[in-house]
Parts: sequence; structure tokens; C-alpha cells
Amino acid sequence: MSPILVLLIVFIVTLIIGVPFVWSLTISCLASLCLMNGFPVMTMVQKMYNGGARYTLLAIFFFMLAGSIMQHGGISSRLVEFSKACLGHVRGGLSIVVLAVCMMFAALSGSSIATTAAIGGMLYPELVKANYPKGYSAALPVAGGTLGIVIPPSIVFVVYGAITGTSISQLLMSGVIPGLMGGIFMCVYAYFYARKHNIPSSNEFSWSRLVVATKNAFWALLMPIIILGGIYTGIFTPTESAAVAVIYGLFVAFFIHRELNLRKLKDIVVDSVKGTANILMIIMAASLFGYVLTIYQVPTLFTNAVSSFITGKYSFILFLNILLLFLGMIMDSGAIILILAPLVYNMAVGYGIDPVHLGCIIVFNLAVGQATPPFGNCLFAAIPATKQDIVTLSKNAFPFVVILFATVLLVSYVPIFAMLLPSLM
Repeated sequence: MSPILVLLIVFIVTLIIGVPFVWSLTISCLASLCLMNGFPVMTMVQKMYNGGARYTLLAIFFFMLAGSIMQHGGISSRLVEFSKACLGHVRGGLSIVVLAVCMMFAALSGSSIATTAAIGGMLYPELVKANYPKGYSAALPVAGGTLGIVIPPSIVFVVYGAITGTSISQLLMSGVIPGLMGGIFMCVYAYFYARKHNIPSSNEFSWSRLVVATKNAFWALLMPIIILGGIYTGIFTPTESAAVAVIYGLFVAFFIHRELNLRKLKDIVVDSVKGTANILMIIMAASLFGYVLTIYQVPTLFTNAVSSFITGKYSFILFLNILLLFLGMIMDSGAIILILAPLVYNMAVGYGIDPVHLGCIIVFNLAVGQATPPFGNCLFAAIPATKQDIVTLSKNAFPFVVILFATVLLVSYVPIFAMLLPSLM
């Protein structure tokens, strides 16, 4: 039996019987490798170990820890008040506030799920109280939360960089402009939605309120500047900037806002370690999977098959976006990047697509997938906070998904949006 066929059969069977995705992939890789005469099992262990033993992967733990510190240290609530003071007087301003806060919180946490859960829990009740439709109110943090993996710091960009060997610094900067574009386009839609449904502004504009809110949010607003400024200017590597973010966050949470204590910090660190361990397992499985694909020349077979109906760079980009949109509906984003990145990387480079631009396309598509059923992580993250079912959330998030996918296509075919900042570094 073909080793590739064995890999597929074992992978599908183990998934059906409830084995976690990472272990299904690892077991199926092992099963296919065992068909090779004289294959040393220790080689598999070494490939997995080498995949996880990389200095740059420390950034994942530090970014997760920094995001949790910001969430529990009083940062997110001050960002909400700042956004209300800036945008509350606009028609439908509270809905725009939700999207704006999601963008700012994404620039602190690097996690879409954390963004959706935190902002949804805080602002969904206020949206309902302001007479916004419940379904629409629940969909706003879902849509805004998707940008958590596009706007840096982004854990998914780190994972993609580790799998493909692409510069993580440039990958992080490639998400800045596309992420802001997606957020702005969604805010425009929210404004016209409010006009159409005659939703009034939340409050009158007040300079005094804005000054107070800006003063209170000063330390929170300074953090993205420190992180991105350090990476952009070359003062920090991404890993070092993540560590700086943790130190800065601890300083603000303990000594400025005084909303974090040692007991909370212990729980935050434990949760961050668990989250990092899960991501590292994915990366290690990805390394083994990439090794298996290389041995059996799957990328070459995939390239030959796809090349039969793709005529050039632009048709490849369209194919990739449609494929990612489809996979985003039926698979978890971690599984997609794990399986697809090693397959399409060499083919994309062969068509003249920059690896950084490719990374931005893939990650932005994965962001859209987090708001599409049935496996959208942000949809599930919003359920506990909003008490809305998956069907209601999906239906109301659909217009935002269309907007985000249109933005993905724009970024895909106009590379300058993704490549401007990396090219200036």
C-alpha cells in the first residue's frame, strides 16, 4: 500500500475516533514512515525536537503572557473608555468602538480568541442596552476579534515563520496595514448599518472626557508603539520585543494601574505555559509532516497537479484564496497552516510571490476563517460572552466576512499594502 495512502487513512480514522488533531497527524506520519525499510524511529523524534527547539519560538510564550497581563491588568477597560470618548458621538459609535477596541486589543494580545472573549464580555451588554440587535451585537466582537492574528504581535505569523523559515520581523510588519484596512472597512459598514437602522450615537462629544480617557489610557496606547517601534527600527528582535512587552505590562499592571496581584499572575503564567505547549506541539508535528512530504515528494506532485489548470501568478493567487476560504469553513486555522504552508510555499515562490507576502495572504485568510462556521474559533469564543447560538452568530457575521475576504483579495493582488513596511525595514 502507498505510504501516502496509509498516512491519509490513519489520519482520517484517528480523527473520526476522537484523537486530537496534532496526535492524529503525528501517528499517521509515523505509520507511513514505518513502511520504509530500515527507517530509524529516532529520526522522527529528532525532526520533531528540531522543529520546537528554536529561539524565535520563545516569542509565542511572551506574547501570550503579555496579552494576558494586559487583559487582567486593567488595560482593556481603559482602551474601551478611550474609544468611547473618541467615537461615541458618531452615529452607531458604540459598534465602531467595539471594532476599534478589538484592533487595539489585537495589537496588545496577538490572539483572536482572547480579543473576542475579552471585548465581547465587556461590550456586548452595553450594545444590547443601547438597543442594538442582539445578533448584530454578538457578531461585532467576532468580526473585530479576527484581526488579532493579522495586526502584530501575531502568534500565527510566528508559527508560519517557524515552519517556512521566513523572517518573523518582516512578517509581523506585513500585517499592520492590511489589518488596519480590514478594521476601517468594517467600521464604515458599521456606520452605514447604524444609519440604515436608525441607531443613534451613544453620547455627545466632550473634550474634557477625551482628555481624561487619553490620560487613563496613555500607558496602554504606548505599548504597541514600543513593540512595533522596537521591531521596525531594529532595536528588538520579535522575541526580544515580546519579552519587553511582558516587562512593560507587569510594570503598568502592578505599579501604574495596580490591578494585578501575585495570585492572578500565577494563574496567568500557568495558562500561558499551557497555551504555548499546545502551539509548540503543532509546530513540532508540522516539522515532522513537512519531512514526510519531502520524502514522498508530495510538494512536487501537488505542484504538477495544480499547474495543470493554473496558468500564472494571478490565477495561482485566486486559487490559493478560494482554497483557503473553503478550508477555513471546514478546518481549524492551526490545521490549515500546518498542512498547507509546506505545500504551497515552493510553488508560490516559483511564481515570484514574496514569502512575506504569501505569509500575509495565508494568515489574513486564516483570520477570515475564524469567523466562518463550523470551525470558526472566534464564533465559539463569543458564545459564552453573548449567549447567542452559532447559527445567529454566523448569520450576523456574514457581511463582515465578505468585507474581510474582499480586503484579502485586495491585499493579494496589490502587494504594496503588505510589503510597504517590510520593504522599509
